[in-house]
Amino acid sequence: MVKAVCMKLTIGVTVAVLLASSSGALLGDYSLFHAIGAFGSTGTLTTDSLSGFMYVQNNNSNSISVIDLATNTVLRNITVDGTLQNIKLSEDQQTLYIITTNRDSGTIYMLNTTSNEIMNERISTRVSSQDVAFFNDTLYLSDAIGGKLLVMNSNGTLMHEINVGSRPQYIDVRPDGQVLYVARSGGPISVVDLEQNIVIKEIDSGNMPHNLTFDNNGATLFVVNAENDTLSVIDSQKHELIKTIPVGDNPRSVVLNPDETLAYVTNMDSNTISMVDTQLIVVEEIPVGNGPYGIAFSADGGDLLYVSNMRGNEVSIIDTTTNTITTTIAAGNKGSNHMIMRKPAVDIVKDEGVNNNSNNNSSFIARVFVEVPDDVDEHRRGLMFRQHLPWNSGMLFAYNSEEPRSFWMKNTLIPLDMIFVDDNSEIIDIKENVPPCEQDPCPSYPSKEPAQYVLEVNAGFAQQNGVQVGDRLVSNIQ
Repeated sequence: MVKAVCMKLTIGVTVAVLLASSSGALLGDYSLFHAIGAFGSTGTLTTDSLSGFMYVQNNNSNSISVIDLATNTVLRNITVDGTLQNIKLSEDQQTLYIITTNRDSGTIYMLNTTSNEIMNERISTRVSSQDVAFFNDTLYLSDAIGGKLLVMNSNGTLMHEINVGSRPQYIDVRPDGQVLYVARSGGPISVVDLEQNIVIKEIDSGNMPHNLTFDNNGATLFVVNAENDTLSVIDSQKHELIKTIPVGDNPRSVVLNPDETLAYVTNMDSNTISMVDTQLIVVEEIPVGNGPYGIAFSADGGDLLYVSNMRGNEVSIIDTTTNTITTTIAAGNKGSNHMIMRKPAVDIVKDEGVNNNSNNNSSFIARVFVEVPDDVDEHRRGLMFRQHLPWNSGMLFAYNSEEPRSFWMKNTLIPLDMIFVDDNSEIIDIKENVPPCEQDPCPSYPSKEPAQYVLEVNAGFAQQNGVQVGDRLVSNIQ
């Protein structure tokens, strides 16, 4: 049994969490397959095909740049009407919501992230909104002028209005869907109980709270305060301020690295990124481009950090193992700010030959947007401590050889289906409805046949979609 110690950014103090490869391999081959390429010539699953896509909002040109992270090139720039306010990706990764305003009203455009085309459907709002958030099939929209949170169904039909205080801007739902935090310009943060549809508390985090980021299990919230140059850390279970940390000038966004041991803050006026460690101390200032604003890690769980530079015309790519810029990507026009990563996707298809691919509608079964652990620590951590996994999301583990595999569920909080795949992309075993471990030692779940890949998804996903032994995985190449 292989174990490792991982230090996490967490509530108030540094906590050492003993990780034992839960929802990951129980036994010891942790050498990952560096060039994933066993899935045939059409729809080949390669490192490039599992890089995902990035969307960058360009305010000066009212456009969204679609960037292929395999090649770091702009595939297209999509222009919309109105003034761009924000972009958000739906929980299922399939729709990019583009929030625009025109004086005291607005329009939310929807972009299909498979075709990267604007859909005909759109949501017209009678309010000027800065942000949108989601949980399950419910949309939450901030009404910056009216001081309200609008609660809508997926079609944009208004269901509730919640008074949240003056000038609400950025919003986010805690991963368990029970509460929502509202960052208000010039005011405190409002905490909204989504069952009662009321504000239950206000938290004074700093002047002009600007961006909200939860950790994976929803225990901690990170908020940048643009006017007093700080990062606030909040206990999002108790709704209490833990600590306020000085960072660079005019901070705009914050993101956690994949193992949640570091927080990265963009500082637009000092052209730096503040790196905050588990002691909640700034340990390094990383020079970056002109006016860093948006920030995101690669969607495959890797070490690359992407930063949009609002006063420039590019996205900086930083290797976080050395904290140096490796390259830049030209994006749209000046004004690049908010940015979103779309996870790479794999398709499950019926076996109709080795050239089977996801574009054949008759063979298509289901699409899964995946995280791909690419180092030993990420592999061991797997889906540990996650309280929620979107229905069509999962984690794809890749090994450097086809061997018997054994997984367990230590420290895993949600039930899973485990799909074992051989070196020819064929599903050779499925463990359905594997429960969280509630005993010591945890039981193991070995594959019936040797496997090179293991795909973990929500419990019930295989049964609902009719996934069977003999089906195949292919990459979703667009």
